[in-house]
Amino acid sequence: MTDPVLFYSASAALACVLLLGALDKFRDLPGFAAAVSAYEILPAGIGVPFALLFALAEVAAGALLLTPAWQPAGAGLALLVLAMATAGLAFNLARGRRDMDCGCSGPMSRRPGARGTGLSWWLVARNVALAAWTAPVLAASAAGLSRGLLWTDAASVFGLAASAVALYFTANHLLASHLKLQAI
Repeated sequence: MTDPVLFYSASAALACVLLLGALDKFRDLPGFAAAVSAYEILPAGIGVPFALLFALAEVAAGALLLTPAWQPAGAGLALLVLAMATAGLAFNLARGRRDMDCGCSGPMSRRPGARGTGLSWWLVARNVALAAWTAPVLAASAAGLSRGLLWTDAASVFGLAASAVALYFTANHLLASHLKLQAI
């Protein structure tokens, strides 16, 4: 059985990462669509609709993770989104294509005028770590919670989720800085 603090913290943290990632993609949907097309995996002309559906799937996963009755569905959709992104990264890395925009927004992106890092296996590892955040949600849905959530647990849930999100974004920025220094 899963402790509800871990369950709700993992759900909230992953929801924040997905929703903020989707927000970045919607801010520059043409740039994200261009990054998707540059992966050269999808047929020509599919990049724009796929980019829109991908960002909408991130929003849906994040929203579902914040809705108690739908958290397992949100975790499943988050796993699907992360698996698709990770497969695209790994496919292009295996083809030796590193010097391109990852499409993930933030410090790791490489867009005109931006100083991103391109693709790396670290991005694959990061996505695998994000996928691991779904484990408590999926475990709780399979086995149930060990106890009810008490009102005093709210501070723990908030603190754990905020710490996890801060750690994620800090690691992203540190990795981006490290990779930029290696490129010089």
